[in-house]
Amino acid sequence: MSIRVPYVQSAASQQVPPPYHFPDVTVNAFYMNVSMERVQRYCDMYLNIGDEKTREYVYRPLAAWPYATVLYLNYPTMISAAPASPHLGEVPYSDRGAISQTEVFVAIPVVRYGRGAKRLITDTALEWALPFIVVGNPMSSVCGREMLGLGKLLAEIENGVGRYPESFHGRISLPGWPDDEPGTMQRMQEFMRIETKPVLPTPAGTQPPYRTLATLMESPEASKLVGGLSTVSNFIDSFSLGLIPTSMRTVGLKQYRDAADPQRAVYQALVTCRAQYLNVRNVRFYNELDIDMYFNDIGSFHEILEVFLEVDKKPTGKPHSVNTVAALRFEADINFDTLRVIREFPIDRDGLPPTPGASDLVARWYRPLRGFFGPRRGVGLP
Repeated sequence: MSIRVPYVQSAASQQVPPPYHFPDVTVNAFYMNVSMERVQRYCDMYLNIGDEKTREYVYRPLAAWPYATVLYLNYPTMISAAPASPHLGEVPYSDRGAISQTEVFVAIPVVRYGRGAKRLITDTALEWALPFIVVGNPMSSVCGREMLGLGKLLAEIENGVGRYPESFHGRISLPGWPDDEPGTMQRMQEFMRIETKPVLPTPAGTQPPYRTLATLMESPEASKLVGGLSTVSNFIDSFSLGLIPTSMRTVGLKQYRDAADPQRAVYQALVTCRAQYLNVRNVRFYNELDIDMYFNDIGSFHEILEVFLEVDKKPTGKPHSVNTVAALRFEADINFDTLRVIREFPIDRDGLPPTPGASDLVARWYRPLRGFFGPRRGVGLP
């Protein structure tokens, strides 16, 4: 029998469990090169946890897609679709109202492979790691960290039209230390900025539009080079995982730290959740050659940038310019559901009963058989 950390939900709690429904979301997506070495380092630190000899899985970057996706999302309405609480006197989540928010995150595809003796029966899956995610709503920040295991930070986010009509301006400000001098205080600083020209076609750009990815999709002759694709919709569904992730399953490390000893965890688990992009519409491309995108490589921000960018060993104190390989804008309805704990890690606690490990990494084909040949989920693992 599994020993689990009890979860308490009350009507006053800001933690709202999935599923969620987000209609009419506006998404601005930017694609940039990413260091596979740095992605692997991130996987080893936050996903490949435990003894390598006994671990039944390993996460690696997807070599065929060496890009990170920066997504700016504007949610006009966020609705909880969770079932009504069975406790008397509590208002169902759907009746508690709705909120709106802005969100920005970096998404990188990673692949989970089985290994060792369980390699054949361990599920292999494409998932998306989010090494950086910020939101403008404090309730979303708390709920995302506690419920979903996403390391959300509360930030000031600008997300709207830029200098020109039909252009985009995005800006993130975060609290951070300007340097490593002792005794200094955090202060609000600009972390990231993006400026585009109007969506194509436009005469406002400075770079030739015929060199853009959008032009490739509009050309039947050129599209044959990528498998006979001749429309944007076919491209989205078929080519290179799709620029628009019609189904994105995120993976994150959910953990609670001992207040008396922050270096020790009292709970650690890998948690996945599915984001479905439905009714995708109004897809428009930007000229990716005409985009100004940079991250400020200053002070404590450097530790964030080291996760996915090729930056120097020490902060330069200057903006780090990034070239985009594609950029687009679209609208969609997003469902966030199927929260699943795929791996709980054993924790030894001084003076308290240890927390056993548990795993739910069995491949789909083997799940109907595991009741005959192996223990069910929840049985303690070493």
